[in-house]
Amino acid sequence: MREDIYIAQILRKCEDLKKANLWLKEPKIRPLRWLNNFDDSDKVTAAFLLDKFVFYNEELTNILLSASYNSLTDGLSKGPDSRSAEELLLSLQTALFTPVRGEEPRPTDSGNLFCRKARQILRIPDDNLVESEEAIQHALAGNTVIFLDDFIGSGDQFLSTWKRNYRAHGNQSFMSIRNQRNFDAIYIAVVSTQSGLERINRAAPEVMISVSHILGAESTIFGLKTTPEKKLKINNLLKKYWSRLNPNEIYMRNHEKFLMHGYKEKGLLFGFEHSIPDATLPIFWSKGPNWEPLIERL
Repeated sequence: MREDIYIAQILRKCEDLKKANLWLKEPKIRPLRWLNNFDDSDKVTAAFLLDKFVFYNEELTNILLSASYNSLTDGLSKGPDSRSAEELLLSLQTALFTPVRGEEPRPTDSGNLFCRKARQILRIPDDNLVESEEAIQHALAGNTVIFLDDFIGSGDQFLSTWKRNYRAHGNQSFMSIRNQRNFDAIYIAVVSTQSGLERINRAAPEVMISVSHILGAESTIFGLKTTPEKKLKINNLLKKYWSRLNPNEIYMRNHEKFLMHGYKEKGLLFGFEHSIPDATLPIFWSKGPNWEPLIERL
């Protein structure tokens, strides 16, 4: 197929996704302006990556959140120390919900948004949505704690939340309390990488995890089903353009491997309406002096 025809087809597909309200309209998602970042010789490869980009709008995200919550009692294993559906159903009766905090907790952490969604979408009462300090007190009493977030990438954020010590409670963490008391710890997210899920299962096997969608290697830049020649072109494209990116995230700047493949080199190809994971390829979301992102990471 002629290169110009292929590029036009991909752009038409993007417009169709917008018309169907699956993608946000301009200027939120801007495929043509994004493609114009690239030299003409690179636009076919860039269009190929654009074709692989997956976007979860707010409606779909809410549906997946409901699915993650409802699947808690579907009888399938939720981890190495998973409980039966009947036991989990009883466990939910004492549950309090709390956000997953970042390595450096901020008011803008996505876990806070998902606590609000839990109230709006899952109809969880306000009194059952609490901050970490109240949740850890609840765990000390042997009651169920459910952690909420949108995405499990490397697993760093959850493990930081799990291991963080709280001085007001004897410098204890959820992890140390779980080693003393058999409270149920449940983690609900919408999407997870396979590697992040496995890392939490290894580091905290007592935590039960329920997600709607798991991203395996085939959902990353490294596992795309294409020819060796195309993979080489993709790699060369990322090497060529990473230096033009200037993300707000200090931990990403001047880090060639992260700017090429995303945080912890996860190489993801997706985003939510409310935010784009930093593990997604930065060429999609990063700004730069001469770079137009497909969709900004806000």
